Amino acid sequence: MAFFEPKMREILEQNCTDDEDCNFFDCFSRCDLRVNKCGAQRVNNNLQVICDKIFRHWFSAPLKSSAVSFQLQLQLQEAVQECADPGVPSGNTRRDAPSVFWKLRRLLRATLRELQEAEK
Repeated sequence: MAFFEPKMREILEQNCTDDEDCNFFDCFSRCDLRVNKCGAQRVNNNLQVICDKIFRHWFSAPLKSSAVSFQLQLQLQEAVQECADPGVPSGNTRRDAPSVFWKLRRLLRATLRELQEAEK
């Protein structure tokens, strides 16, 4: 499901008693207990959702192919974990997303290169 930003804000700004009340599918917000309303800003981003729902399952165990070095597999697992759960309590994920994106891109491209070299 996809929504434009104004609609997402409308959906997220609902009454709440805790942060769990502020989750809408894969979009998370925080509950402001002073006014019992969810914040309009998401505390996660789409890259985190992809890392959590897709990449974490793909890269949580060692890859079946031994063509990818153990060191690269370990770096990829760590990057996916960092992406999915950055541990940013302030919710400032917009600032961190680009650096995680480029790290993942570099590691995925390196994995692809190693797999292509093994096929030769």
